[in-house]
Amino acid sequence: MMVSICMITYGHERYILQAITSILNQKCNFEFEIILSNDCSPDNTDSIVFDFIKEENLSNKIKYFSHKQNLGITPNFVFALQKCKAKYIAICEGDDYWTDPLKLQKQVDFLEQNNNFSGVATNSLVKYEGSTKEHLFRKKLKSNLQTNDLLESRHFHTATFLFRKTAFRNDFPKQVLSADRTLFLLVSCFGSIKLLDDVTAVYRKNDGGISRQVTSEQMILDYNIAKYIKTYNTDFNIYRLKSFISKTVVDYSHKIYLIDFLRASSYLVYYNFMMKNGFRNKISSIKSSFKFLLKKMNKVRF
Repeated sequence: MMVSICMITYGHERYILQAITSILNQKCNFEFEIILSNDCSPDNTDSIVFDFIKEENLSNKIKYFSHKQNLGITPNFVFALQKCKAKYIAICEGDDYWTDPLKLQKQVDFLEQNNNFSGVATNSLVKYEGSTKEHLFRKKLKSNLQTNDLLESRHFHTATFLFRKTAFRNDFPKQVLSADRTLFLLVSCFGSIKLLDDVTAVYRKNDGGISRQVTSEQMILDYNIAKYIKTYNTDFNIYRLKSFISKTVVDYSHKIYLIDFLRASSYLVYYNFMMKNGFRNKISSIKSSFKFLLKKMNKVRF
């Protein structure tokens, strides 16, 4: 088997068949399988998937796992990744879908011909639920990505990513919120990641996204990313990663609790300070950090 497609789903009854079909429409000269893990969806996702597999006689193509108890998004993701046994692993969550039927062929061809790369991704189209609004995920793409390029803003969407199975590790942490970011960083520890200009997938933004409901209690789990990646790569800017995580805890938490705010604030000030050279730059970093934090204090829940 050349490629395992890792697909996790939860509450995706409106989207799941489009996601599966977009994978089945791939045109390639190798075999692939779909590893589909349903995290005890509260809707009809389970019956929709089961009936589709049965009606289309796809039991050999789709390995379907339906959990009877909710694992949580990251544990379910890790579960599905560990079930992937092919040479390469691709990702497509149940509410996204692929648009280029040659996506897998292009990506596998690239990695087969470039041993110094551990992963490959592409551009994608972002579509907003209930709206005609859409745009490219990134307008300007950096061709080759290293670990330090992946510490902050995202260069590609998860649904476009394909990587070597050998880059995955079974000790992948379950106690993180941003499992995809952790995966990108882990894969980058074993080679560069190529970013192709092609648009191969749609990233569907909807009201059910985790960013709409995440709390600081969940987001602080991402501090575990830095510790984990350091076990495989000591030569990356850990201060920049921890500073970014601290900023996201303060900026993106739907609910932020006082203890988490204080922790993230102290980390943000400290890591920004440590990244600067020269006395004036260090003092300036403290001022800018406090200015940012003061604007976010109204979000704190006491």
